[in-house]
Amino acid sequence: MIEEIEELMMHWGRQHCLIGDGPGLGSPMATIMQYGGSAPRGTPGSRDLLLNGGGGMDYVACEVAAAVAQLGRQSEKGAKLAALAHNRYLANPPLPVRRQLQLLGLPEDGDRTYRNWVHRMHQQVQLILTVRTATTRNYDRRSGSAQTNLTRASSVKRRLAY
Repeated sequence: MIEEIEELMMHWGRQHCLIGDGPGLGSPMATIMQYGGSAPRGTPGSRDLLLNGGGGMDYVACEVAAAVAQLGRQSEKGAKLAALAHNRYLANPPLPVRRQLQLLGLPEDGDRTYRNWVHRMHQQVQLILTVRTATTRNYDRRSGSAQTNLTRASSVKRRLAY
């Protein structure tokens, strides 16, 4: 088990249980489309929507959710790892280990097998988060290649207009 990833996954589970998987506040364009103009102001009623900012899960929890979703789309084994993540972190109340193994179709008496699956899930989530973080920071896999000259947009010579 990777402790840092375990903390991230537990944070994702807490956020999901408190706020849910739904989106936060709508975009301004969606509000205009919904009300046919500006949203009404001064409406009576509860302001519970403003609890927790109304913004849905925080950035870290959303990134973990996206990583688990991507893991589930990768392969059949990735789908099992994503199911393990959902069973381990999103179940309320938490499922016992035997029940989680049963849902995955694994032998129920395999504690070491369960720990190996959790470790593999953590490795995959860590890899996906690393790649997602690198792409948001404008890094790419070609970091070892020769630098690109960004001063010229095209290799085609342009005609000079006199």
